[in-house]
Amino acid sequence: MPGPDLLDPVSDDTPPPTSTRSVPEPGAPGTETAILEAARDLLAEGGIGALSMRAVGSRVGLSATALYHYFDNKEALVDRVVQHGFQRSEDYLRRAVENLPRGSMERVAALGEAYIQFALRNRQYFKIIFAIRPEQPRAIRGIPGQGGYVVLRESVVEAMESGAIRQADPDVVVLFLWSVVHGLVTIFMACDPAEMLDEVGLWGGDCGQPEATLALFEKFRELIRDGLAPDRLAELEDAI
Repeated sequence: MPGPDLLDPVSDDTPPPTSTRSVPEPGAPGTETAILEAARDLLAEGGIGALSMRAVGSRVGLSATALYHYFDNKEALVDRVVQHGFQRSEDYLRRAVENLPRGSMERVAALGEAYIQFALRNRQYFKIIFAIRPEQPRAIRGIPGQGGYVVLRESVVEAMESGAIRQADPDVVVLFLWSVVHGLVTIFMACDPAEMLDEVGLWGGDCGQPEATLALFEKFRELIRDGLAPDRLAELEDAI
């Protein structure tokens, strides 16, 4: 089922960094947001090595010294950008399933599709939250929504309780599902999915990256659904 139109305001449609950006006054409303956006762009373009307080200040029209009124240091600024990206991802996933029935396989599958949609429509944030590596690995409990883990686990547990999917260790199921969609996204961010699917006979049409990626996800859904479906035959045998 196609997900709702949840295009994040910050996406690949964002004007390039060289476009005119209004210069905020120190202490003015929106200054912190402008700083975060500039830092996000620099991180997405060149990684942690491209980010400096001077470079961020140059983009927002402030001195590097003025930035320290908002963030203690570069590390604090990077951490805030990463946290902001994770929060947007968490909000996106929850909005994608808010109107779907709890306990349904449909809800679990929709989270996978929403994860792909968020990644492909918000590449800057996706690159940042998963590619910018801190000196010490982050504790997952310190990430907003645990990177989508919480909402996915809730949906998996509810689906098990309703009988929509078979009983298993929910954390193993969540990590499996997360690995599948994350791997699919990262593979197709590095290569042309339409060309690959056409070569192996899984897709024969001219389409863009999101469409081709979601087409393969549909194939994955069939495998996941069958693999997680309750074993009705075993239930019948037990009942005899």
